[in-house]
Amino acid sequence: MTTPDELCTEANEHLKKKDIAAAITCLEEAIQSDSRHVSAHETLAGLCFLTKDYDRSIELYQRVSMLDPKNSAALVNVGAVYNKKKDFTEAAKTLRLALAKDRRCPEAYYNLGIAQRGLKQMAMAVSAYKEAIRLAPDMVQAYSNLGNVLVEMNNHSQAILQFRKALEIQPDFKKAQIGLRRAEEKTHQAKNAMSPFGRLVDMEEVARQNQTVEKKIHLSPQQRFEDRDRIHRISKESELLAIELLAQIKNELAVVILDLSRLAGEEKHGRAWAEELAKFEIASRRYHLQLENHRSKTDQIREHEKKIRSLGEEVTD
Repeated sequence: MTTPDELCTEANEHLKKKDIAAAITCLEEAIQSDSRHVSAHETLAGLCFLTKDYDRSIELYQRVSMLDPKNSAALVNVGAVYNKKKDFTEAAKTLRLALAKDRRCPEAYYNLGIAQRGLKQMAMAVSAYKEAIRLAPDMVQAYSNLGNVLVEMNNHSQAILQFRKALEIQPDFKKAQIGLRRAEEKTHQAKNAMSPFGRLVDMEEVARQNQTVEKKIHLSPQQRFEDRDRIHRISKESELLAIELLAQIKNELAVVILDLSRLAGEEKHGRAWAEELAKFEIASRRYHLQLENHRSKTDQIREHEKKIRSLGEEVTD
């Protein structure tokens, strides 16, 4: 009689020949022979996903999670399949359970970002993708997906930055190439829309002309351009970070705090508390990381001012 391990080996041989149907048959036989064979369940779940039998794939991955409770990857895969089915609510719920088991799993945050984008929770999706990138800096798909979310939020400059980072890692990544072109086109369209009938008044130039100069400026035209460009860029980035920070407080941090408050008035078992506390810890960590990013921009402006003053010159525009 063929053992489950032998059937798994036979399935792998079929896969080498790209005979998926024969491999599935072998794995089904292995599971019938041993209902607790983790490897057979896991491999079959992956093949069911490839053949778009999503319900069977979810069932098998959930079985893997039951057989091997420490296997957080199985729950991540369940979440990924739910995303494929566009059942984003179940996907987000499952992926949070996976993160409760392993808070350093970049794939869990990546798939959570997909689910939250599907639920139109854009600020939360941004945070999830950024956490995935922090844990796996070479995950080009996370940069690209983050760029797509930022485009939908009309944050085109930051979207362009994310697409470029993806292409630095993998220059031939088509999705990032397409996303970058789309973001650049939208940026161009937005600039044209600002002045449909002519050139807008440059308020910075007006302010400079009306300002009383107390000391002669000795910066060269190139130095002046670089100074203004750098200050403008840092200020804009700081503004965007502040917007994201406020959205994060409203859409994520406030939500988990309310959930904790709700639990305080209900009789819930320890697992419910553990899940909510895990979500609060994740949200709090993201909030403080975002806050530090915002503070760093302020520090950059201060350092730039010190650098200019050290030259013994005063920038008045």
